[in-house]
Amino acid sequence: MRIGRAWLLTIACLALVAVAGCASEDAASDGDVLISLTDAVVVPAYEAAARDAAQLDRDVAALCSSPGDVSPEAARQSWRDARASWLASRAAWFGPVMDRRSVRLLDWSPTDVEGMDEILAEGRVLSTDEVREALASNLRGFGAIEYVLFGGGDLAGAPCGYLTALVDVAGGEATAVLSEWVDGTDRRPPYKDYFTDRAASSLITKSAVADVVRTQVFLIRTIVDMRLATALGLRGDGPDLTAIPGTAADNGLADLRNELLGMQAMYEGRGEEGLGLSHLVRPLSEETDERLRDQFEAAIAAIDDVEGPLSVAIAERPDQVRAAYDSLQEVQITIGTEVVSLLGVSVGFTDTDGDSAR
Repeated sequence: MRIGRAWLLTIACLALVAVAGCASEDAASDGDVLISLTDAVVVPAYEAAARDAAQLDRDVAALCSSPGDVSPEAARQSWRDARASWLASRAAWFGPVMDRRSVRLLDWSPTDVEGMDEILAEGRVLSTDEVREALASNLRGFGAIEYVLFGGGDLAGAPCGYLTALVDVAGGEATAVLSEWVDGTDRRPPYKDYFTDRAASSLITKSAVADVVRTQVFLIRTIVDMRLATALGLRGDGPDLTAIPGTAADNGLADLRNELLGMQAMYEGRGEEGLGLSHLVRPLSEETDERLRDQFEAAIAAIDDVEGPLSVAIAERPDQVRAAYDSLQEVQITIGTEVVSLLGVSVGFTDTDGDSAR
């Protein structure tokens, strides 16, 4: 007796369902997901980061042209916008941003406040090349820009020179990362093609998916274990607010929210037809997929429930911050155990150990 193809597929699914569910015939492939994520999430994230860094550069230039007459508020809002875009891209920190070690120019933490005070006290105007080539990583990037721009000091003269050089370096690096994604280099095609198997020489698709997954694991561990657990004193050494990057702008809650939104986009995809990691997880475990989607929403809501600033809330309203921590930890557990297992991604210590001390 001949058995139809549909029956064979059904029998195979029933045999596998106890382990990992059964993918439908039209389930998204790894390549489909990578192309959709790259085109709809990753490249737009780096485009936004480069665009907003350029706007910050323009607003700082306007401010420093007449520091006594122009309000710093436009430049400060541009800093918030540029930082939001940069942190939303953090879930896509693989490829050029890691090869270039861009974090050393853009977002090393913690910043060296004493070192910046020495630079400002010297009154020496630093050039863009000096900031890029000679300064330590903790004396430049968004943290250093924040300290100068929000510190309340006089911006005339050397402080504006330092600030201008800082934003020039940040904007140049954000643009360079984007360029490698969309234009490529002399030695490599556009990374968006190399990463998604659309170039003659490309990254193996499974390796590309693993890069995406490991990046999420590293990022959520950084947020939960290195930042919030330390700040709340859950490691047994008492609360340590130095784990929260920068306090001059009181941007801690916005930072958390933007990083999580970036992760959510990488997992769920963007747009009605956009694909994300969810579309690889769901055929294997619908329950895991639904739970993680709910956990993202719950964690964002918990962050929004914290009455900021974050550093003040940790001291005065620790229960609110602990609720956000608990929600974020649920995301961490699901990604770090179930998602990596379902997708067959191995994650070692070095995969979660980044450039920055964050």
